[in-house]
Amino acid sequence: MHKPTDSIEEKDDGFDIQKMARIYTKGNYRVLGKSKHSAIKPCHWTTEKLLTGRENRNCYKGYFGIESEICIQNTPALPFCNHQCVFCWRDIENGSLGESWKGPVDSPKELVDEMIRHSLNLIFEHITLDRSLKNLDIMHQVLQQYLNSKIARPEDREISFSETELATLTEQTKTRAHRAILLLKNCGVLQNPQNNDYSLTSTSYDNLYQPEDIDSIISEKVTTKEEIIQVFENAKNPRHAAISLAGEPTLYPRIGELVAEFRSRNMCTFIVTNGTHPHVIKKLWKENNLPTQLYVTLAAPTKRDFSKICRPLTKNAWENLNETISLLPQLPCRTVVRITSVKFLNINDDMVKTYAKILKSNPPNFVDIKGFTVEANALRLEERLGRFKEDHKLREFAPSFQDLLHFAQKLAEATGFEIIESHEASKDILLRANWPKDKSIKIDFENV
Repeated sequence: MHKPTDSIEEKDDGFDIQKMARIYTKGNYRVLGKSKHSAIKPCHWTTEKLLTGRENRNCYKGYFGIESEICIQNTPALPFCNHQCVFCWRDIENGSLGESWKGPVDSPKELVDEMIRHSLNLIFEHITLDRSLKNLDIMHQVLQQYLNSKIARPEDREISFSETELATLTEQTKTRAHRAILLLKNCGVLQNPQNNDYSLTSTSYDNLYQPEDIDSIISEKVTTKEEIIQVFENAKNPRHAAISLAGEPTLYPRIGELVAEFRSRNMCTFIVTNGTHPHVIKKLWKENNLPTQLYVTLAAPTKRDFSKICRPLTKNAWENLNETISLLPQLPCRTVVRITSVKFLNINDDMVKTYAKILKSNPPNFVDIKGFTVEANALRLEERLGRFKEDHKLREFAPSFQDLLHFAQKLAEATGFEIIESHEASKDILLRANWPKDKSIKIDFENV
């Protein structure tokens, strides 16, 4: 049994968790707990949802009824993972403490208290309702510049401005202007087909004639004051914990108690695991501490590809992963196999049959095709992926939604599983594998 130590400054063969905490804090993680092995970080979609309140700015977890503003993305095992995946978005070269637990273990109750406290602090003291309402005002000011130019040059349908020009015209900082412009683009009001200049979409141009039209366009396409106020009201009561931020959560020695602690607060939980600790999954099952939904990552269909892509640091990782997958049809919680998809590496057509064989043998409830994206602080990510395709730039490894759809359709044909949901902006596609067709996939929050 793991025996906690008394010091959070413990060092063993270069072990320094305080140094790791500082590295992640620079990446905008909130590293928390006495022992600094846990963290939260609001995702892109949480911020987007708090700017609009609209479902079209929610993440793919909306499939299951999860609203981004009530979700806490977290990890209890920030610096610990027994994989060194080539596609990992973390700075695993400098921000990892290895494949096994080291140091003290914070209590689940303390961690959940801290996760909720920090999450609410970030939303209400840093993102803030005032900032979201100010962003609404800036979006109006931005569209006013286009209206002014259209009135001045009614024959010109190609009115465009750079971010710098719009920041100057609206007398806003570049950061504030960028936030408003990007949201207008994401919601289909603006477009930037080339260079760094933004123009109205054809629909926006045709509907913009007078100041009152600005209100109509923004309220139809983006948001309203009332919706923004309501989404911040919703955010006061977190209801979901996504135990998926970084590290391998099943390495946390008290992961079952963590799930139970969230459950005691009427919160549902997702755990995303690399599946190499089937004994932990069995223990969670035995103790009735399985999460609401368990994700198991399958990033390669063969042991050879798995070894090259996931680069496990422990023995029998492939065999252990397959043992975990064999448990999925039996588990009394919702189950998902996630194929984290990297172009050129693991979603080639010739891999489909091998994936299909694994999935049909032990079907989970769902299969999730999730596109790799380039983000965060993985300083050597390009070097890692470049070993597979030296002549390709880093962003070329991120599949397009059409790449994912092609792969998902091929997999659906090979397995008989049905594509039931997709979220293009999140680069995510969901297949029903072993879930009743007449049963909703929404989570019942009253029975988590």
